[in-house]
Amino acid sequence: MKLSENITGVGHLGIPTADLAGSAAWYEQKLGFRKFYEKTVWNDGKLNVVFLELKDLVIELCEQAQAGRDMQMRGDGILDHFAIDAPDFENCCRRVEDQGLKYHASTPKGAVLYENIGPKGVRGANYVGPNQEVIELCHNCSVNYGYRTGLQGWSHLAVKVSDLQASVSFYEILGFTKVGEGYLDTPDGRLYIGFVDNHGFQLELIQMTGAGLQELKSRGAGHIDHIALNVKDAKEAFYEARKAGCRVSDLVLKELPFFEHGIRYFMILGPDGEKIEINQRLSW
Repeated sequence: MKLSENITGVGHLGIPTADLAGSAAWYEQKLGFRKFYEKTVWNDGKLNVVFLELKDLVIELCEQAQAGRDMQMRGDGILDHFAIDAPDFENCCRRVEDQGLKYHASTPKGAVLYENIGPKGVRGANYVGPNQEVIELCHNCSVNYGYRTGLQGWSHLAVKVSDLQASVSFYEILGFTKVGEGYLDTPDGRLYIGFVDNHGFQLELIQMTGAGLQELKSRGAGHIDHIALNVKDAKEAFYEARKAGCRVSDLVLKELPFFEHGIRYFMILGPDGEKIEINQRLSW
């Protein structure tokens, strides 16, 4: 089975934290996430995790004692921000601001219309999360949301890249298909954007240029650590990832006693070093 056929969609977004309880409460109280699982295990030291969900968007908050300083020292990463779908955009922004959310420096004055993304443009406002992660509320002006209101889960995950075509080609190996494009004019020059989709989950690949491209080269794992993709068979995926030429960062498959029967997983690195977890929830 090819890797593209093995992957069944998005699993979760991994965010490291030095304050697990505080971060979990922040997502619950301010954005309406629901905590559905928590566990403490020993994995190169004591590891505490909490999983929270907002419709189809699942976040894994990870707290590891010896990594606490590293987490606090992290800056913006290759995985730049994640976006939550907001049908009634103005009301959603007003509600989160009433909860105390502050604008991120990328949208210092609030909502922005990105008129050259998608057929009718996209509206977005970026906020700062409890671990300095960037959270965008996003409204696609081309979508008919009907009567839906409130935060709706995944809109997309933004990845800053150095070579857009190379990144599109890489994610096609993982079963993604290009579904849209656009551009954003900045003081550095024009940033070209490609959207790729896998089972309804979208990545926004942003081609950097100028000073932004140079800054990207200094980035690594940031406030957002990794994105996890689900597979039917992790053992076969491990073999196929190597066969396809992916940079597999783990020498062997790993397991953790999460959920009822555990998980099996490994990490690969994208073209710019972004971390992608290939994950199978075991059922026996």
